[in-house]
Amino acid sequence: MIWYKKQNENDDIIVSTRIRLARNLTEFPFPRKMSRQDMAEAKKKIYGALDDESGLFPNGLKKLDMSDVDKLERRVMMEKHLISPELAEKNDAAVVIGLDDELSIMLMEEDHIRLQVIKGGFAVREAYELAGKVDDAIERHCSYAFSEKFGYLTSCPTNTGTGMRASVMMHLPALTMTASIDRIVASASELGLTVRGLYGEGSKAYGSMYQLSNQVTLGCSEEEIIDKLINIAGQIKKHEEEMRQAIKDKPEVADRLWRSLGTLRYARSLSSQEAKSLLSDYILGRALGIIDEQIKQNPVELMVLTEPSHIRQIASGGELEPAERDARRAELIRSAA
Repeated sequence: MIWYKKQNENDDIIVSTRIRLARNLTEFPFPRKMSRQDMAEAKKKIYGALDDESGLFPNGLKKLDMSDVDKLERRVMMEKHLISPELAEKNDAAVVIGLDDELSIMLMEEDHIRLQVIKGGFAVREAYELAGKVDDAIERHCSYAFSEKFGYLTSCPTNTGTGMRASVMMHLPALTMTASIDRIVASASELGLTVRGLYGEGSKAYGSMYQLSNQVTLGCSEEEIIDKLINIAGQIKKHEEEMRQAIKDKPEVADRLWRSLGTLRYARSLSSQEAKSLLSDYILGRALGIIDEQIKQNPVELMVLTEPSHIRQIASGGELEPAERDARRAELIRSAA
């Protein structure tokens, strides 16, 4: 089940877990040096490996060459976190999606393979185990570029080593509201982890959503990365819970949260950023027991489904002026609230 549909209202802090592995094949140059023929041959080899391991994928795999995917659908997949912004811009790239959208394998992005498993909630070890199974399956048929000294060889030196990025998406409204988040970000950085916005590097933390991931892949094992992520994410979750208790009885907090629910239910125009902020307030209000009313649809799912490209897709792919898009977003949220 795709990550944003699998949410637990009893634990809204850790929203999703992602494991991403970067791999390259020994017989081809890295993607930036590849010819179109090289890319076609590499994709064919990887497709063949996945076909030979079809038993791992009971519901099959969806293979999409980006040249066959229009720009709107690329953006929709990016908003679902199935592909990266970089892959969305490459016509010679491809993506393989399977296991009810928990698995996506990006081909010819920065590396030959960017294998990603993304699960709803705090499921680091489960995501890691599944990523390892798929990685091993591909390696049974493909030779990976690997050095006994450096580990897996990647286009960017920061991925060399394990080639693994492990991350969790965290909903941290209380730490954000109280301006405590900067201290958390600094502390995580000192411990070798980085905190980014909703769509990774360079993006902003709209809706108080942050991605916590490892910075270092060289000189440490996959297990060490996993253990550190679980430990630090647990500590940040505890800080968020403590801060929620500190603000829960403040009248101004209750006023803000109820106003946000009212805006969700009655606004006629909402930007994507504003919608995320309001939905974040609603989630916090429910978690604190301040808001005792429940909206009809999963609020995290609404954050995704009201992204700009999703709104355009609902409008049958037509171009929308910003004001019209904001009006349709508000209409969609009103119907769900």
